[in-house]
Amino acid sequence: MRWFHVLSKGVVVVPNTTRWTGPWLSATRATSLQRVANRPIVCHVLDALLEAGVAEVAVVAPPDVADEVAVCIDSERPEGVEIRHLAHERPGDALLAAAELVGDAPCILHRADGLLGQPLSSFVEMLSEETSDALLLVQDDGREIKRLRLVPQRLLSATEDGLTPAPGGVAGVCLLGPSALRRLTNLECSAELDFAAMAQQLARDGGRVHMRVVRKWRHFAGDALDLLDMNRTMLDALDPELTAPASDGNRFEGPIVIHPTACVTSSVIIGPVMIGADALIADSYIGPHTSIAERVRIEGAELERSIVLADASVLHVGGRLVASIVGRQARIFRDFSMPRALRLQVGDGDEVALC
Repeated sequence: MRWFHVLSKGVVVVPNTTRWTGPWLSATRATSLQRVANRPIVCHVLDALLEAGVAEVAVVAPPDVADEVAVCIDSERPEGVEIRHLAHERPGDALLAAAELVGDAPCILHRADGLLGQPLSSFVEMLSEETSDALLLVQDDGREIKRLRLVPQRLLSATEDGLTPAPGGVAGVCLLGPSALRRLTNLECSAELDFAAMAQQLARDGGRVHMRVVRKWRHFAGDALDLLDMNRTMLDALDPELTAPASDGNRFEGPIVIHPTACVTSSVIIGPVMIGADALIADSYIGPHTSIAERVRIEGAELERSIVLADASVLHVGGRLVASIVGRQARIFRDFSMPRALRLQVGDGDEVALC
């Protein structure tokens, strides 16, 4: 039996909190807890690890967010994976704590605030077939691929021609072979774990390190477009047979998930769309790649390619919201009182586009 069949351990690395002050961060400073497709990013990461066969995961996080991350994961985690929470002051301490849990087993390292656009299972098998000590995933952004002389679907040794990827070109996923994590516990790290530096260390120690080009990797560091992109990726994975039965004057098309406690009337919904618990949608159009969280109220409005977070309301705005993020408890409405004027409350760093 090849060992990739029993690759059952993973390490999820929670990055430091972001300085970004966008409205969707009002409830948390942890980038990994931002919600796409109505769930925290880190829980989608756990889903991906579980689908790849991982049954035991160490979640290593800085002390300032460790408790918050643990509470969130414990309430929304997928069934079938055992979680151990580890707080750390320094990245080197995180490696040491994770290595004690993993032991000599192969494992998957995964950032908690990002998602791949493809399943992990193919990389697990590839790591075994290449008998690698590490498989480093590199983003296909054009410039990095040219510099590395890599093309999609090809593997190269990380030490071939002395080439190593710059940190900006590395995806937040690295697969390690048996005992590889133990060999990295004395790695010198800066503020965060550097997967490229880990691969370089293994290569210098005589390990076999390969790189694999991936189609898409997105992680959230404050850019709303990354959240929208991850939201689209997760909604695209919905079962196409999930279209809800039309009733109450509704018209539904495409994959749609509507929580049993949500109420939708006289509306057009074109999937993929996800609607959370106790949401109320009436006389509205909800377009593709939109996720609507719990207790959201939408009336007389049009939205598409957007994220609406918990307890927000969008009422009779008189135009279509596109590629937007509506924060928790936010209110967007049209005021019909006189005199007619635009009245805005805009915080530091917020964006308002008037079309």
